[in-house]
Formats: sequence, structure tokens, C-alpha cells
Amino acid sequence: NNSELFSRLNEELKSLQSQAGSGEADLKLSKHYSEVSKLSAAEEMRAESSQYVENSRRAQSDLENLDLAFERLQDIVIRLQEVSVESSNDVLSSEERMGFLSEASMLKDELIEISNQSDSFGNTMFGGVSGSKYAFSMNGDGSVDYLGSAISKQLKVSSGLSVKQNFSGSDVFMNVRGENGQFSVFELVDDLINSLKADLNSGISSNLFHIRNSTVIEFPNTGGEGSASFTLSTENGDVEISSKIYGNDYSVLADKINAESGSTGVTATYSGKNRILLQGNVELLQLKRFEAENMVSDEVKLNILNPSTFNIEEKISTNHLNNSDISKRITEAFEHFSIKRAEVSSASRRAQDAENKNLEILVNLDNDIADIKEADLATLLTRIELMMTQKDAAQATFTRITSKSLFDFLG
Repeated sequence: NNSELFSRLNEELKSLQSQAGSGEADLKLSKHYSEVSKLSAAEEMRAESSQYVENSRRAQSDLENLDLAFERLQDIVIRLQEVSVESSNDVLSSEERMGFLSEASMLKDELIEISNQSDSFGNTMFGGVSGSKYAFSMNGDGSVDYLGSAISKQLKVSSGLSVKQNFSGSDVFMNVRGENGQFSVFELVDDLINSLKADLNSGISSNLFHIRNSTVIEFPNTGGEGSASFTLSTENGDVEISSKIYGNDYSVLADKINAESGSTGVTATYSGKNRILLQGNVELLQLKRFEAENMVSDEVKLNILNPSTFNIEEKISTNHLNNSDISKRITEAFEHFSIKRAEVSSASRRAQDAENKNLEILVNLDNDIADIKEADLATLLTRIELMMTQKDAAQATFTRITSKSLFDFLG
């Protein structure tokens, strides 16, 4: 009927006018299947590319924080090396060594703090894919456990590329590759701390005659040939004792101690098993500046034993407890962190490149979508003019018809 005709004409005219005003075609699946399919695919790809851009920016932010963390780790290792070198000076006082010991302990605390850092979303930077709040925990004895995952978290930044969002703390802190095998950075710092503690005690035993006037000293294994030296200190003064040792025969040291008994008041008896019994009528007996070379074990210690039970009461280390090994491992740790930092830089560049490429894709997609949606303005205006003419003609016809009476038609 006429009302439906006018309604349809008005709706079509309104749609055409809207398209002409916006410049976008009104695409309908029934009439524009190809264009609608292309538009759907383009918009889906635009959403995907937008997500890749967001992922790239998130990854770059996380990697920037990781770069700062590795920079701090490198600074800590440099300071550890300085502590290792400076504390190996024989002329340092106990107070100075205590200062180095305190600094090494603080550096370990800083390592723990960095290893447990989180991003702005609360995700651990060194916990891998683990959801644990902390990547590491320190036990009461100072040992450190890893609580995270061995797999790093990654973000997809393009259809064929994912970049690291964080690292596995196991790979970064617990498995540093060195010449003598893998080691933990935390254990390395513990070794430095223990060496500093040993240095504080090396050559400065307690008064071994404080409770009784006898004690047993147990020397390390020499193998074929070695050497040992120490200072015997009593209230009468200090005496240097040193000798070559062959096949663990320390009787030569006992003989040298006895050769000085007139001035020290201390006698020695070699009892085998690398042990020498010291006895005397003095009130003060200390061992100082113990040194040993060419021993079977790298960790050289002089044990002070109870003469009755042979239980160890004290351990005196050499002045340089594995100092060269510690220094070497510190260097290896620095190189390890440098490699990891380079990985961060490389991943950040890949994320940046992916962002730029996806931004280019988005620009092209926006142009394609605009082309698909773009209305043919000339055709639209022609159709609008035609429909206006049709509408006016229909309106005129309707007006003429409605103005006539039944008698006009019966004529």
C-alpha cells in the first residue's frame, strides 16, 4: 500500500543521505558479500596487530626494567671483585677486614633484593612462568633456594615472534658457567664472606692454653711434597716455624718447635696422622699467620683438636683462602651477567622492530578498511536525486487520488 511505499522510500533515502554525509557505504551481507568478508578479515587483523603493538610495548617496558636490574648486578659483581682484591692485603687490620665482611654481607642482601624484584603487575622478573610472589628465599643458615620456574615468560609480538618478558632465576643466579663447572652467585658471595671470616681468624687463634696446658694441631695432607709455616706466640714472644714437608711427615715441624722451647716454653710431640701435641708451662699460646703450599686440597686449614677427644675446637685457614679461585669466579659471574644483559638488549630491539612493523600494518589496514567502507559519492547523489523524484511523483499521485470523490471516478 501507499504508506508502506512511502516508508520504504523514506528509509532508503535516509540511508543514502547518511552514507553521503559520512562517506561510508552501508554494507549488507546479502548485497555486498565480498566487501563484507574483506572488511571482517581486515578488522580481525587490525585487532590482532593492535594486540601485538600492546604486547611489544609491554615487553619493552619489562625488558627496560630487566636491563636496569642487570646493570645493578654488574655493579655488585664489580664491587665484590674490589672487596676480594682489597681484602687480600696482608697488612689489613681486623677492623678493616670486618668492614669488608660487612660490605660483602650487604652486597648479598642486595643480590637477594634484585633477584626478587617484580614488575608493575606484581610478576617476578626472575621467577619465570611461576606465579610465586618471590623468586628466591634465604634460609636461616644463609643458603638461598629458588622458588620459581626454569622456563622464562614470553610475549607474542608478531605472528611468528615471541620475546622474553622475564628470566628464569635458575639460569641467571644458580647456574653460572665457569671453567670449573657451574656455580651459584649466592654461594660465590658466601665463599667470599667465609674467606673474609677465615682471614679474620687466620694466624690469630684463641689462647690454646686458656683451659689446659696442652693442645693438638692437625695439619693438611701434603701429598708428595709441600711446605707449612706459622708463628708460635707466647707471652715470651713470637717464633717463626716453617719447613718443607714430604709425604705428610710433620715430625720436622715438631723438631723445630722443640728447638725453640727454651725461649717459648712449649714442647712438641709428633703423634702421626699429621698431628703434633703441644705442651708447656706458659699461660698464653696462640698460632698466627698460618701458610701452606702444594697441599692436596685447595681448601687448606689447620685444625685445633681437643687432646683428649680429638674433636675439632678451632679451624685456622691460610691468609688467602682460595682467593684466586674466588676472584676468577667473580669475573665469570660478571661475564655471565653481561651475556644476559646482551640478551635483554637483543630482545628489546626485536620487540621494537615488531612494534614498528605492526604499526605500519595498522596504517595500511586502516586505509584498506576505509577503501572498503568508502561510498561512491557520485552514484549516491544520483540515486538520492532519483529517489527524491520518485518520492515526489508518488506523493503527487497520492495527493491527486485522495482529493477526488467517488463521483469523480464514476464520471
